Amino acid sequence: MDIRTSPALGPPIRALNWFNARHPFSHNDHFHGWILRNLPTHRGRALDVGCGEGLLAERLARRFRAVDAADADAGMRATTAERGVENVRVLDGFDAAEGPYDLVTMIATLHHLDLESTLARFADLLAPGGRLSVVGLARPETIADALWVSRSALANPVMGFLRHPIPVAEPSPRPAFPTRDPQESFDEVAAAASAILPGAVLHRRVPFRFTLAWRAP
Repeated sequence: MDIRTSPALGPPIRALNWFNARHPFSHNDHFHGWILRNLPTHRGRALDVGCGEGLLAERLARRFRAVDAADADAGMRATTAERGVENVRVLDGFDAAEGPYDLVTMIATLHHLDLESTLARFADLLAPGGRLSVVGLARPETIADALWVSRSALANPVMGFLRHPIPVAEPSPRPAFPTRDPQESFDEVAAAASAILPGAVLHRRVPFRFTLAWRAP
């Protein structure tokens, strides 16, 4: 059962959305710090899959010799290219990537792709000792998931207020991101990762995301 469909959650979800619109912050950008704190020792080539507006690729470019930024959406690729970062190459989707990479990152993209084949491709793309850092979304299903969503819902307005204490009259226009509800639960992602990427470490994180970390043999 998807706990988000509970009628009892309708009013608080609408209230949360209203508050978040007045005190916005990016859940995805919030996790850039986690990725940047856990970089591999060797920093030759990096790949950011589902690069979006290219902010993470730009930040990685300051730390790696070369960065490939891949996105299936033409608008996102154009936005990334407009940043004009010299050592960032924009790729037409995940399939265009060619390893080996010392780091592969993915934020809020895994649920758009086939889970098992994507995890297997990560293993093929990484150089020996390379690091995989994934920030993902999962379908809430269990009691543990319900607690995770509840903690995130409580923390979200606090985090938004700390970043934007003065309510915004109108949100700044941003490119339209492709969206899709996650199909797999956290437990299903964890089981697939354990089978395909032995030793992968997954954690539920606040707000509303999980992290998956793996180091290639």
